[in-house]
Amino acid sequence: MNNMVISTRIRLARNLKGFSFPHKLNHKDAEEITSRVQNALAPIIKDFTLVKMSDVDNVTKQMLAENGTISPDAANNRLCRVFIKKDGGAEITVNEEDHVRIQTLRRDDNIDAAFELVNRLDDLLDESLSFAFSDKYGYLTACLTNTGTGMRASYMLHLPMLEKTKQIKALEGEIGRFGMVIRGSHGEGSEAVGSLYQLSNQVTLGKSEREIINDLNNIMKQITAKEAALREKVKGDAAFEDVIFRSLGILKYCKTISAKEAMEHLSNVKMGIESGIIKDKEDNIYNIMTDIQPSVIKKKEGQALSNAEICKKRAEYLNKTL
Repeated sequence: MNNMVISTRIRLARNLKGFSFPHKLNHKDAEEITSRVQNALAPIIKDFTLVKMSDVDNVTKQMLAENGTISPDAANNRLCRVFIKKDGGAEITVNEEDHVRIQTLRRDDNIDAAFELVNRLDDLLDESLSFAFSDKYGYLTACLTNTGTGMRASYMLHLPMLEKTKQIKALEGEIGRFGMVIRGSHGEGSEAVGSLYQLSNQVTLGKSEREIINDLNNIMKQITAKEAALREKVKGDAAFEDVIFRSLGILKYCKTISAKEAMEHLSNVKMGIESGIIKDKEDNIYNIMTDIQPSVIKKKEGQALSNAEICKKRAEYLNKTL
């Protein structure tokens, strides 16, 4: 596995014939679409939990958005429903930007396995749902940029050296020629926190799913090779190693720390582990990054917390874990 790849995600956008797109959808039709999707999932429905955005508290919504299960838009949409696979790795979101969004997420670089699962779920739904499809344009979606295959494939990449050397902007221009885009860790318009970037396809029309995946895979390998070369250049440099061990020290002994600062230091520690500079730590850093998010801390404590209290609890967790 490429250790610079944090996760792999594939999402398919689909819409049902005979219904308005979600931004024009009324409550009755939204419930009808949910019912049809649930019936289509009948052979495997026991493997899923249905979560209604109208029924869950704000902390749970925030947590689902922060861990990538749903989008921030879905969290704020009372008509939105999510079928979440009980063993993880797949979600089917209903009535968000499109009627149906099928997503698979893996904590590795196995994009073929992610595509295989999303394709199986798509085939199952297609057996009993009539998706809006044009022989000329492919799957019809609420946003024109998704029309065609309706597929967005992405890798979450850890790119601290490309970030520190300010090469991310240049990368954007290079990969744009191949129909790819690199964004912050939560996609379009988001900030790259902890040197985490999302590499995904921007073009869905005129290419097959396999072509999109192959192109994405090739671009990912080129980017991570550049990152690896930059790390190799500074290996053994005292100043570089000092940054890494200072970050480890801060995380081990801080008494209060914000999520943003903690993510920056965790990124440095992760790079130290990946580069072999820190030898006595397991690379479970992304799990720690997930556990220090505000919603996770509030959910774990089971009570409302001020920002100062969250920063203190975060520091205690980091001290103990590292």
